[in-house]
Amino acid sequence: MIRRLLGNLTEERSLSFQDIWGRGLNQTTSGNASGMTVDYDTSFGLTAVYAAIRLLSDTVANLDLSAFYRSQGVEQPFRPLPAWMVKMNTNLANHEVIGQVVCSLLLDGNAYIATLRNSTGRVLNLTVLDPTDVEPTVTTDESGFERLTFTSSKAEGEVYTTRDIQMLRGSVIKPGTIKGLSPISAAREMLGANLGIQKYGAAFFGNSATPGAIIEVPGQLSPEGVAQMKGAWNDVHKGAANGHRLAVLTESAKWTQTSLSPEDASYIRGLEHGIQDVARLYGLPPFLLADTSRATSWGTGLHEMNVAMVQYSLRPLANKVSAAFTSIMRSEGIAVAYARFDVGAISRAGNERWETYSKGIQMGVYSIDEVRNLESMAPLLNGEGSRHYIPLNLAPVDDEGLAEE
Repeated sequence: MIRRLLGNLTEERSLSFQDIWGRGLNQTTSGNASGMTVDYDTSFGLTAVYAAIRLLSDTVANLDLSAFYRSQGVEQPFRPLPAWMVKMNTNLANHEVIGQVVCSLLLDGNAYIATLRNSTGRVLNLTVLDPTDVEPTVTTDESGFERLTFTSSKAEGEVYTTRDIQMLRGSVIKPGTIKGLSPISAAREMLGANLGIQKYGAAFFGNSATPGAIIEVPGQLSPEGVAQMKGAWNDVHKGAANGHRLAVLTESAKWTQTSLSPEDASYIRGLEHGIQDVARLYGLPPFLLADTSRATSWGTGLHEMNVAMVQYSLRPLANKVSAAFTSIMRSEGIAVAYARFDVGAISRAGNERWETYSKGIQMGVYSIDEVRNLESMAPLLNGEGSRHYIPLNLAPVDDEGLAEE
């Protein structure tokens, strides 16, 4: 049954995640006050949106993914890995599949992973579906048990279960609904305004023949004279490369210095605000989208912004994807293991992380093996890393706060 759905997607599998849904993602937004069309395709026309989605998708997709289980409270690698975790899709690399999942979440607020299985139920292939072609529904059977099912316009008449399709939801789910809220849909007014600003700027610099001064000619010019003057003027001054060039005047012509109107001047500010709006939408520090105007506005600067981005944006995305992969493992009968991205690798080079570990070991909070476990490393041989150490100059205190003798 799932083969019928996946059979209609063959021609799309070789595309990049930016192009994979080029035909289907124009359905999420209605009108907005700006009059601009806001959909998934036009949103990518905003470089800030493209940069934000590329940054988050690429970062999650390039994290190390593996499977683990816990034994006596210690995380251990689970081997062998499921075959689909080694090679998720026949035609795409693993990081491309994961990138599609994250891209779908960031655009639609939902992602759907179809699982192709063999006769024994083992997963052979993962395919990320166009979220606008999948409709989830909660149905209730005769016993009152609710279950989630899916239908698709590409396979009319078929009903799929959570064994066939894994559904991921974004961070915002409106009460009473089962679908995540699309960031693009939620921010359509902001995105429409920024698309309008971008269109205005392109028209201004592409079509406006605005030099540093204007010519005022006495008397009445004939239509031919007007056309000739316009042509000569545009040849010299039109376009961004010729803007604000000096105009040569003859025969009592006068010139007047010009400047950008308040509306024109606000264009630059609008671009800056647009980057900040998109950064806020996706939980990114603006400097990661090339806006450094507020690079040190939080804490001590860039480091704190990066830490916050990992904690509040990147880690939740990675956890959603790994939870879906864990569910796929469960559907194969692997009950003890779970999938996990090594998100800590991003901040592993930071001095603060290792200083915390060092102090924890010195104070007896961590053993060496516990720190190694946090870093996805195997324990030391012979159990040497399991011991805890405490400073010899520490002693208990009595009720009066004096050290016991």
